[in-house]
Amino acid sequence: MTPAPDTVVVDLTGYKDRNGARVPEGTYRVIVEDAEQSKAKTGNTMITVWLRIVGGDFDGDTIVDRLTMTEKSLFRVVGFLQAIGIKTPRSRLRVPLEALKGKTLDVDVVDGEPYMKRIKSEVTSYMRVLPQGSTEKAVEADPWETPEPEAVAVESSTEEVDAVVDADTEVDLDGIDLR
Repeated sequence: MTPAPDTVVVDLTGYKDRNGARVPEGTYRVIVEDAEQSKAKTGNTMITVWLRIVGGDFDGDTIVDRLTMTEKSLFRVVGFLQAIGIKTPRSRLRVPLEALKGKTLDVDVVDGEPYMKRIKSEVTSYMRVLPQGSTEKAVEADPWETPEPEAVAVESSTEEVDAVVDADTEVDLDGIDLR
């Protein structure tokens, strides 16, 4: 069907908001909608994550966060991984970005510094969402609490899996049930 002459067709099929929404400061339940690896302006590797708010007044709004792979900012990457249920040994991990999608976590957000006269929400911390019925307290992911350096234990709804992690080991996120 041809659009009327006074209309235009805008194809947003592959569009991704690179800035994210501005929401009031606070804690929000989010789901990882997408994740991709890219390069920061400095040349450092980074992971961009799109976090869609689930529930509340801002249901459906997306917060964009960038996790840069530098020694100084690895605590944020570790906090994110722990919040989605990955224990972080002090060794190399290979994490498939596709497997991050659909994971649920809580985030604290604040207003960021204005960029081009626009203020966006920025993530200051990540918190793990515990399964319903869990007796554990939900706490902010602590990047310095780690298991033995040689192994990572990934909890599954049916069994606990221990895997030796080295530079060539992938972490299986499909077995982690956080919903």
